[in-house]
Amino acid sequence: MTRRLMVAGIAIAASVAFAPAAHAAKKNTITIKGGTVFKAGKYVKDNLHFAPANLTVKSGATVKVLNKGEAPEPHTVSFVKKKFLPKGFDFPAGEPLLVAHQVDPNNDEAPPGVFKVDNNQAAADQNAPLNVDSLGDDKQAGDSEFIPPKTNISFKVTAKKGSVLPYYCAVHPWMQAKITVN
Repeated sequence: MTRRLMVAGIAIAASVAFAPAAHAAKKNTITIKGGTVFKAGKYVKDNLHFAPANLTVKSGATVKVLNKGEAPEPHTVSFVKKKFLPKGFDFPAGEPLLVAHQVDPNNDEAPPGVFKVDNNQAAADQNAPLNVDSLGDDKQAGDSEFIPPKTNISFKVTAKKGSVLPYYCAVHPWMQAKITVN
């Protein structure tokens, strides 16, 4: 009887020890999470975010972005140098990004088909995965892709080992994270 209890205890301990691995985030996956809470006369809270906020991948890896956010709006994954990450709703790196995506400044909508800005190609192939290795600044857009509502995308990290790739959502500028290439 004692031996059966000991074996059962070891089995339970082993299942608990390995349980977190079953629930761990998928490798090379970024998930858009959160949504908006509105309380009339009180506040609006928006907790949309990229998870994890820091992802480490190998150069050449494919990264999946799962759009699990509650917001019905689109998102972007837009890569910029760290000093050009937005600190508010108006930001210096925004204009080159909008121009590169051919956004009409009168209605802030992208025309059909201009979803990717890939600095590895003169005209980004809209059907090919985005290759990420270029960071934007206040003069030139970095690599970027629009993500329609409830749509998932993938991109390939082509930056060199040791690179740090900060990114944000141009629609929701508080959504910021980074990829480290190892």
